[in-house]
Amino acid sequence: MERCPNCRARIEGAPECCRRCGMDLALLMAAEQSAERALRAALVDLAAGDQDKAALSLQRSLNLKRTPLAACLARFVAIRQTPLG
Repeated sequence: MERCPNCRARIEGAPECCRRCGMDLALLMAAEQSAERALRAALVDLAAGDQDKAALSLQRSLNLKRTPLAACLARFVAIRQTPLG
């Protein structure tokens, strides 16, 4: 997270509260970190060839934080899981 979602102040380091408005950022930071962990897990799953597990990890990541990389990978996995015919 680069900016406070409440007042848009720049966030430096890993503060628990926004320096300008005082908004508690701990849960938002935790959700962002969980999304990153799920995205990394999806990459490991893809490398191991487990597309079903990767799809679940990507969905978990997207539910927590929508990033362009996670969305792109989710589309990639969905296309690969679609049967030809």
